[in-house]
Amino acid sequence: MKTKPLYIEVIKYLSDLISNGYKAGDNIPTQTEISKQTNTSLITVKRAINELVAEGILETIAGKGTFVKDAPLIDNHVGISSWTDSVFGIGKTPRTFKTTINKHIPVSKIANILQLKAREHSVVITRLRGIEDKPICIMTNEIPLQLVPGLDKKKFDTGSLYAWLKENYQLVPAFANEEVYAREATKEERDVLSMTCNIVLIINRISYLANDIPFEISKIIAPANEYRYKSSQVNSSMSDISLKIKKKHEKWIQTN
Repeated sequence: MKTKPLYIEVIKYLSDLISNGYKAGDNIPTQTEISKQTNTSLITVKRAINELVAEGILETIAGKGTFVKDAPLIDNHVGISSWTDSVFGIGKTPRTFKTTINKHIPVSKIANILQLKAREHSVVITRLRGIEDKPICIMTNEIPLQLVPGLDKKKFDTGSLYAWLKENYQLVPAFANEEVYAREATKEERDVLSMTCNIVLIINRISYLANDIPFEISKIIAPANEYRYKSSQVNSSMSDISLKIKKKHEKWIQTN
């Protein structure tokens, strides 16, 4: 019978240690102490710690030691749901640190996606969002002004944009296309999000109303080591609306 690598046993030891009383920000024992407690080599301990650092569970700071990190935010989407709903769904309270709302004429690519005519305006809502005192992501939503007249002059400080749009403009997204990818963070993103890694996760979404009219382009930018995105998929053979989503998605892929 094949035995487990020793570093796996150390990972289990550390995971149990963290689960039984350690909280975010706590300093775990030194590598030498862990080596003695697990009767393994320092090389094995270092590999186990590196694995947990890569998973976002631990963080090593030169000269200070290894600390327990905040658990990464799990943005779990079933159907069309808001970021606010996702955060409440994991038992936490979302917070908005900063909001800006601007009206402008979008570049041609954005105008084409939103089916805007020449020189028609859109409204861009940019928010820095987080949990408690920690910024988690930069969120941008761009909507045709004709669908939300006067939005650029209103004060928007509520949590869920979708709930607010439904209440004030009777706009409800029916389906959406999403693209998720990673890239190197800009200096501004690293500063604003207090990042400890250099990679951001980008989640782009184009949302449509039930009449196939595109009503929103959204973007979430978050540190890749602190953000996990989950999305439920639909079997396109199960319903008419699923077939519509599939066709719209295929068209979107061809044009982007």
